[in-house]
Parts: sequence; structure tokens; C-alpha cells
Amino acid sequence: MLTTKQKQLLRRAVLYPSMVITEMFVCFLLPFLWLLLIMIDDLVLQGQELFTVGFYAMPVLVFILLIILMAQGLYIQRATRKEDWVEMVKMAKGKLEDPETNMLLEKAANVGFLAASLMTPEGFYAGARMAAEARLLKRMKAIRNTAIQMCILFREKVPNRIPYMLALIFVPVIILVGLYGFRYINTIQTNRADAQRTADVVYRIEDVLDTTCADVYIQDPLAKFDRTGYTITADLYDEDMITYESSEIELSVNNEGQIQSVDYRLGVNVLDTKENNLARMKQELDLLYGLLMGTKVEMTSANYYVKPYFPQEIIDKFMNNSYYEDFTGEYLDSFSVGFITEEEENYELYGETYFYFMMEDD
Repeated sequence: MLTTKQKQLLRRAVLYPSMVITEMFVCFLLPFLWLLLIMIDDLVLQGQELFTVGFYAMPVLVFILLIILMAQGLYIQRATRKEDWVEMVKMAKGKLEDPETNMLLEKAANVGFLAASLMTPEGFYAGARMAAEARLLKRMKAIRNTAIQMCILFREKVPNRIPYMLALIFVPVIILVGLYGFRYINTIQTNRADAQRTADVVYRIEDVLDTTCADVYIQDPLAKFDRTGYTITADLYDEDMITYESSEIELSVNNEGQIQSVDYRLGVNVLDTKENNLARMKQELDLLYGLLMGTKVEMTSANYYVKPYFPQEIIDKFMNNSYYEDFTGEYLDSFSVGFITEEEENYELYGETYFYFMMEDD
């Protein structure tokens, strides 16, 4: 007859190893779920800042599970080396000599408590040895199997492990998914509000550029949200590519409704004189700058308010070189300027030949 203490130990010997194995499984898989949730937040919903609570939730949950795992694993390993467990094993071995034992084990195997190969006297002896000698995972399985066999032999109710295992799986998952669920809702609402605010700015810029430019292209924030910003390109002339008569301004607007980058490109006509090209480009540069100022939109850098111009050294290079010699990397305080072209032997009429002005961020 088992004492109350032995019955309690037998119950824990069934539950704790099952819980330890489940905790090991959850600790291994939880980071993969966490990475998936981060990818959804980052790549699909385009969260605009780090979700600190969610970022640290997974390591904290894993740490808690590891603490529980070590506590249960150490407890049950020490308990199975003490007198109460040793005495129960001896009593179980005595019952194995009972003629009814084989029939009892066979019935237990038939209802699915353990594999049929374990529900034999030989299986019990092997499990008892492994519970004392094997490594952690195998030892946990051996302790559990031996405890279930002893429950059968002593006609004690086998504890139901399923609710405990499900709780260990679903509680961390529900916490992690719940945190990111709230994050997703907040991200969607924030992005919608930002897109609406930015769209108002983008449309206003488009209206200003439309007054002078032949072709204006915008990335519509209401059509597709982009946390990096939205590009607006305006061509002075109706051309699909940068040619001798195609000059443009390209802007980028962030989700705060601010202009975050400004670039000018001025087409060069290789069939015209350099003097005429230079005079025309200066006029176009003034015109595009005036359109930018006319938008009256806040900008992220004071340099964007600076009026670009052709420095004398750039004019000298342009006048002294041929149309087919490019030069880049001329940096000034507020912008950089360069000339892009193609080699003469590879040049096609109305090919890509232009000056660029890149306004520098602060």
C-alpha cells in the first residue's frame, strides 16, 4: 500500500517529465514564432519603430520556461533517487511476479497509456535502469514511463498530462501573439493616419508642379503605404527619358509630411552649343527651384532651401571638355553637382546626357 507521500511523488513523476519535455519543445520553437511575428510587423505591415515590448517578451518567456524546466527536472531527478522512489520500484518488481500482472499491463497497453513494448516486465526493468542512468531527455521519458507503469501496477489513477502540456504550449504563444496582435492593430491605425496626412502634402506638391511641368509622377500614399517615403518626379517637358529637352526635379516626402530629399536633373542637348545649353539649364534650374519653394512644404534639411547654381569650376569643366566626357563628385556646402554622359563611340542621338544637383542633408 502506497503512502500519501509516495502517491504524490508518483503523480509528479508522471507530470513533471512530461512538462519538462514540453517546456524544452516550446523553448526551441518560440523564437521561430517570434521571428515570424517580427517579419509580419516589419515586412508586411511596415511598422515604423521597434516594438520594444514584443522584442523582449520572447526572451523573458523563454527564461521563465527554462527556470521552471530546471526546477522540475532537478526536483524529479533527485526525488527518484530517494528512499520513497526506490521502495516503490522494489514493490513494483514484487508485483511483476503476480500472475495477473501481465494481463493488467496488456490492458493498459490496449487503452494507450504506453507503447505495448513498454508494458511488459522487461520494459519496466529497462525503464527503471534508464531513469537512473540516461541523459536528461531520455531520463525524463524513462521516469515518466516507469511512473505510469507503477500507477498501473498499484492500481492508481494515471494523472492526465494533456491540460498541463497544452497550458505550457498555449500560454506563451497566446501572450506573444496577443502582444503582437495589439501591435498590428496600432501599426495599421498609425500607418493609415500617416498616409492620409502625407497624401494631403503629396497632392499639394503635385498641384504646384502641375502648373508648369508637362509630366508629374507621384507615389500615392493612399494607394500603398511606404514607411521610407514617397517619390514625386516632375518633368518640365513631355518626355519619357532624360534627353536634351527633359529636365526634372525629384522629391521624396516622409510620413511626417516633410520633404526629405531633393534632386535636380537638367538635360543637355548635344546638338546645340554649350553656351545655349548653359543658359537654358540655368533658367530651368531657377524655374524648378521656384516650384519647390512654391510648395511651402516643411523640409527636413535647411540645405533644401538653398538655391542651387552652377559653380564657376563646373562651368569651366563643361566648356573645356567635350559632350562625351563626364565628371562627378564636385561637392559644395549645400549640394553636389556632376555631369553624366556616354562615350562618343557608344552614344546614341538624344542619349542620356544631363547635369545633376543632389541637395545634401544636414
